[in-house]
Amino acid sequence: MKDKVAVRTGPARFPDETNGPRLRGSSMAFKRVSQTLLPPRRWALKGYYGDGKSTFILAMQQPTLMIDADGRRHELKGSELYELSGEAADHRSVERIQDLLDANMPGSDIRTIAIDSVTSLIGVSIARAMLDNAADRNKNKNQAWVDKAEKMRLLQDAVTAHGTHVLWIWHLEDGQLNGKSQVRETLPETERERLYRSLNASLRIVREEDRRGVLVEWSREGPSGMTIWDDEGYWNGVPERIEAALYGQEDGSKPTPLNAAPPDKRTGSGWEEGAEQGAKGELSFYSPAEALAWGVEQGAYPNAEAAQAAYDQLKLERGPRNAREMYRAWIELVQKPQRRRA
Repeated sequence: MKDKVAVRTGPARFPDETNGPRLRGSSMAFKRVSQTLLPPRRWALKGYYGDGKSTFILAMQQPTLMIDADGRRHELKGSELYELSGEAADHRSVERIQDLLDANMPGSDIRTIAIDSVTSLIGVSIARAMLDNAADRNKNKNQAWVDKAEKMRLLQDAVTAHGTHVLWIWHLEDGQLNGKSQVRETLPETERERLYRSLNASLRIVREEDRRGVLVEWSREGPSGMTIWDDEGYWNGVPERIEAALYGQEDGSKPTPLNAAPPDKRTGSGWEEGAEQGAKGELSFYSPAEALAWGVEQGAYPNAEAAQAAYDQLKLERGPRNAREMYRAWIELVQKPQRRRA
């Protein structure tokens, strides 16, 4: 980043801007947790090409740092828009992103980090893993997928470590599955599942005749299903109206509850839920939904329904005692040579 930002705009937004009492007998001043401060905007935003996803970045709280994996940062015109690096390759390397953020974020006063788009960052790893495995360049075919998962974790931790708002962007595309039209998300389901631990809302751009809006598909707070329309244009005021809808702001705001959970997209129950129990370097999953999506990505099953049927049958036959046993059995089944599609 060429210049560090040193501006203050608007009222105090983050906990470190709120003074609190000094603990007795301590030289360190801890601050009381605010009961009215809104949590950072950790949002996912998806939409079709041309829907205005990149423009939405300018409506977020400024200054904004753009991680521009799509190579379109110069198309946006904003006086408080900053770039991660002048080198295009830095925007596509998770390791460089972490290094640059750690080196330059402290004291920068950046308020929003936008990743446009996460597909271009993670998609490269996915495509490379599939090509290398298909060409038998990987002795350990599992390791390529372990590496991909580690990149996603590293990316999430790198951008959320600095207490800013974070906007994750990916695309929607029209496609066909078994002769039926469907909407395809360019970020695979496995990566979307991983991303939910870092989100407090998932948003989708929608259109109705000549107007556009944002549909809240899911929120950690609970409210969802509402559409906030872009009545003023250029998404002006839309992030603030999304927050008002999410947190029921009237005379103030309320904090995010601790017992909230990601959307009910997962299957199974009990010990399967949310458990990634594989040892270091061993392929495993956060949830059955991630395991099913991986099976489809590997080409073992044509769709999620076929993978679900096979998963349920395997669970019935094996009777696993815990998530690790179930996921190991699933990996073994998916990778059997006869399971591979021509």
